[in-house]
Amino acid sequence: MRRHRLLLMTTAIATTALLGSCSKSVKDDGTADKSTTTADAGTKTTRGITDTSIKVGGIQYGVYFGDAKIGVEARIKKANDAGGVHGRQIEFIGAEEDDNDPTKDQDLVKRLVEVDKVFALLPVMTGGFGGGDYVAQNNIPMFGYGINPAFCENQSTFGITGCVTNPTLKVGSNALGTALADYFDGDTDKTIAFIGEDNDAGRGGLILLRASVEDKGFKVVSAEPSLPAPPEQPGDVSPFVTSLLTSNDGKAPDIIYLQASLSGTKISDALQKGGFKGMIVTPSYSPLLLGSPGYNDIYINTQFGMDPALPANAELLEAVTAIKPDQKLSLALVAGYYSADMFIKALENTGKDLSVESFLKTLNNGFTYSAEGVVGESKWPENHDRPVPCSVMTQVENNAFNPIQPLICGTNIKID
Repeated sequence: MRRHRLLLMTTAIATTALLGSCSKSVKDDGTADKSTTTADAGTKTTRGITDTSIKVGGIQYGVYFGDAKIGVEARIKKANDAGGVHGRQIEFIGAEEDDNDPTKDQDLVKRLVEVDKVFALLPVMTGGFGGGDYVAQNNIPMFGYGINPAFCENQSTFGITGCVTNPTLKVGSNALGTALADYFDGDTDKTIAFIGEDNDAGRGGLILLRASVEDKGFKVVSAEPSLPAPPEQPGDVSPFVTSLLTSNDGKAPDIIYLQASLSGTKISDALQKGGFKGMIVTPSYSPLLLGSPGYNDIYINTQFGMDPALPANAELLEAVTAIKPDQKLSLALVAGYYSADMFIKALENTGKDLSVESFLKTLNNGFTYSAEGVVGESKWPENHDRPVPCSVMTQVENNAFNPIQPLICGTNIKID
């Protein structure tokens, strides 16, 4: 049953997360409950902070992002075992489940902030996050994987990949194009066909993906949001497969990118059975999919370096093993762990005199974050409005993940 549910969510990152609710920075109206102290610098928000502890908690869609809280817990345990941060232990109260329902998010956020009194939201890992306005209006520090537009255009949210999907669709990156150009040793005389879902997320995602590869010189022969929008899915994928295989003036393209949350592996399987010998790319990295029809002999494009041999990931796995020995490396695990690592590094830089205001001042005054080979460098406040333009290709061979290139960073681009 778990495998079936995961198959239905294999590329949710590339679709439902692209154009969720938009969070815009506005003046704090004071609606969030705040514990305050008066100091020379004025009022300080110290919600969730004591002399010996800092309380955090988050929100996630467990079906797809369930491993994120394991990554957060592992990184926090590592910090606490080393004595905490400036004498304070970090108390992680867990991640609330929103069932990928944005209408639940504001109530969950308000409960975490006003009842549980968390200092920061960690991690926030869901598709269409509906608590962004409350977070922005009340300057709630928030950390997670920046695929949701709630991580854009405000000063209190920090995605480890920056603002990946700026809701204006005017700012993107050439990360995918850069990774593909590297794979082909600079030969960008290749044709690419994209397929996505017939909803705002699918259409917006295709705009960003198309711009990314065209910036590097690839030719896009098709970029159609023709798949049924979730929860609908095609019973027969043959019309879509036929369209893809003839998209290059009646011939097959060199590369097919599947931006499909409900039918990605099904289409990949049909393409392979139909004799397609080109490159099939998907953003879906999950060990639970290994061995599934259509998942072998494809390429996975992620924004993180997923090679377990990288020193940073080796440290991650050591920390995770301490709390869950059988845990496998997954995209959500990596995103959760490094979101917590970024949060901890910001706490260290802020110092003992901690408040929401001092913490956000530290972050928005030139703070940078990266993890060598795994997470590209972000700089703040710049990355509130633009993505970290890095990605990497991994090949699935013999039902195992085969790292084939290092994390490669391109540039941010303007989209017409």
